[in-house]
Amino acid sequence: MRTSIAIALAFAGTPLAAQFSLASNALPPQSLWSDAVELADVDRDGDLDLLFANGQGYGAGGELPQHLFLNDGTGHFTAAHERLNVAPFNAKMVIAEDFDGDGDLDLVYAPESGWPNPTATPRILINSGIGNFADQSAIRLPATPMASFCVCAGDVDDDGDLDLVFTDGATFGGVATQARLYENFGNGFFFDSTHKLPTDLYNAQDVTLFDWDRDFDIDVVLSGKGLLDVHSRLYLNDGSGVFSSSSVLDDVGSNATYEVEWGDLDGDRDMDGMVVAQLASFEGLALQSGGAVTTSLLPFPNGEDDNEIAALDYDDDADLDILIGSLGPSGERLYRNEGFGVFTNVNDAIETVFDSTLDIGLGDLDGDGDYDLVTAQGESGDFTNRVYLNNGPADSVRPLLLALETPAIDPFETLFHATTQDAIQDDGKASYVTARWSAWQGSSSAIRESGGAGFHQGGGLWRAAVPTLTGAGGVAFCWSFADAPGNTRTATLRLGTVVDWNDLGNATAGLTGFPLLTGSGVPAPGAPLSVRLTNARPNTVGGLVVSTRTFFVSVLGGVLVPRNSVVLSYVTDAQGSATIDFIWPPGLPACRPLYFQALSLDFASPNNWSFSNALAGLER
Repeated sequence: MRTSIAIALAFAGTPLAAQFSLASNALPPQSLWSDAVELADVDRDGDLDLLFANGQGYGAGGELPQHLFLNDGTGHFTAAHERLNVAPFNAKMVIAEDFDGDGDLDLVYAPESGWPNPTATPRILINSGIGNFADQSAIRLPATPMASFCVCAGDVDDDGDLDLVFTDGATFGGVATQARLYENFGNGFFFDSTHKLPTDLYNAQDVTLFDWDRDFDIDVVLSGKGLLDVHSRLYLNDGSGVFSSSSVLDDVGSNATYEVEWGDLDGDRDMDGMVVAQLASFEGLALQSGGAVTTSLLPFPNGEDDNEIAALDYDDDADLDILIGSLGPSGERLYRNEGFGVFTNVNDAIETVFDSTLDIGLGDLDGDGDYDLVTAQGESGDFTNRVYLNNGPADSVRPLLLALETPAIDPFETLFHATTQDAIQDDGKASYVTARWSAWQGSSSAIRESGGAGFHQGGGLWRAAVPTLTGAGGVAFCWSFADAPGNTRTATLRLGTVVDWNDLGNATAGLTGFPLLTGSGVPAPGAPLSVRLTNARPNTVGGLVVSTRTFFVSVLGGVLVPRNSVVLSYVTDAQGSATIDFIWPPGLPACRPLYFQALSLDFASPNNWSFSNALAGLER
């Protein structure tokens, strides 16, 4: 590993009006110690609600009620704590994910308790679908006592459900303890698979799950108040959810580290670290290049006792800037990325409030297309959690594609993976990106169109499973990624042999036998192409049916393949042929062919119509 420590002295030239302004009436009054905040649409009404993990102090005791605030869609919140239906306990973190696969967001909490004899166990609250929860911890989670500061979700075994990794032993000073892995059966019931992690006593406070080494599986990174020579831990996944320890991150952090966040900061498509703290109480960077890591410090002001760091593209310039949630006298801070991972402090970007921030959350609370800030307050002060509304530019940048897997075709099911990054990187989440996929396979006897929602495996890694069509020589596969404001990015792959024009059969004979439809030209947006009909009845009229969909319906004595169709007329010549020229339309759905079929008036055919074969043209 290459390691260097450097402090850059850099300041913004001109103070700016605060881009993040305190919304004093957004939240009802509260006065409970909050360790963490999660932004999530728990009631499925299209806006982001707020969850706070509350717990008084560190170590034993400290049981407090947990809090849920529902958004009215404009960034104003009402208390709905009773919906959680969970007894008070000492919570240090809460995450919201669909753990049972029913389409709504469930909650998992990391619990703190005394060491060396912890008594608290994690909590899982199952969503009814509209934001009413049931505490099902006793039946869904292993009853293992722990003292945990952090939990992160990710699909470590690549089976299409979310597993959990908890830190343990994280009392305030940190105690060297084994992290815990709980694997998901697939329906939100978990079993202890800690034996798949390296046996490693390490006093971690933070855990993040993401693909460190770009091999399209979920790795584990622990950080915390580690030993003098080991400050972060990297556990590399073998692809099946069994991990081995790597030393490449040993020098990332210090014995005062609370958290490391990860994202591409320098534009080279690999994951870099944002560290609280890298040297004593100084925040820093851990820039990765080809697997090697170089550490440095963020510019002044720096060196305060801070607990939280996150990345946000606050200026909409397609790189990640850094936000600090501070316990110190400077309040929350923002560092602008000047490109290539070089940062400048931005004076007055966030309205200064002197409080004790333990966590921050980012998301569009008021529906205006930019990302607002929420802080969770604990440890000192009046414990008033706060909302800051963003008056800066709306997000207009498409999600970034960090890595795209080109897999080999599996005889039964091919798995596709891709890694994205968007405007926010915090707590191993994929910001507010969603993914859709579509695939097309064709053979001489069958076609298969498939598609659905991509599955987020953690840290921006996505998964799609495509069943293989017997006899198909290849597959055309397309990803489509969209962020909350609707900015989209697509990616297309062709595996094996995917021909431009596919004969799908289903012809019905006429006077001269079976009419044949063929295509010529390379399908591409705006390209001039043609389809040619031969062996139809001479000197007759007909219609070319064109559609992006199929339904294989029996009609007029034949099988009509295209549906919801456009019909283009033609007249055959004395040889029973006709050529129809057209321009390939732009804007077709990704990986969805155009389907063609010619119907000719022919009194020798059933019901007086002959059908050509159906033809599928697939855009390159």
